Amino acid sequence: MDLREVWNRMEVEKLTKPVLGAVEVRKTSRHPVQKLKNAYLITTGFSVVCLVGFIALFFIFHEPLVKGSLVLIIAGYIFFLTTNLSIYRQINVALPVDQSLKTVLTHTHNFISENIRFQERVALYIYPIAATSGFLMGGASGGDLDAMLSKKIVIVILVITAAVLTPIAFYLTRWMYKVSYGKCLTELKKLIDELDNPA
Repeated sequence: MDLREVWNRMEVEKLTKPVLGAVEVRKTSRHPVQKLKNAYLITTGFSVVCLVGFIALFFIFHEPLVKGSLVLIIAGYIFFLTTNLSIYRQINVALPVDQSLKTVLTHTHNFISENIRFQERVALYIYPIAATSGFLMGGASGGDLDAMLSKKIVIVILVITAAVLTPIAFYLTRWMYKVSYGKCLTELKKLIDELDNPA
């Protein structure tokens, strides 16, 4: 339920006493808080799909180095999955009627913004491992991985690959966060500003 609908209902019913409690926003609502919650649910689903894929790769490849790198990636995805699920559960769509709506919305905006920055920083440690893992899987698929890694030029290429792909992955992830959450956060900030300066 939109806040505007609640206000209109209060006007129609001509309430003369304070309204207590909170108003639950519907899952289909276009309210930015609900859209953010939905976005986290979609991201969680995406993480589950990727996690299943990496677990499958773990059983496909038998080389210890590849398995070790995949274990680290799987651990990273489990971390992001549990983090996103935790944030999803903590986003409160029961907007207060008898308390400061601005305080609740500001907390939600700051909470999600800080979480996104935190995940971006943590992911910086995952990207080099993911690049290395992909490189090792390619080597394992093409033949003798140990023989390949014994060549100095291969190690140099591996380091360059990880160094190049890490910033690319970082900015790609930042763009994905912007697509997933940026518009909703902007709408939420606009709503907070409107509460500060009502027309």
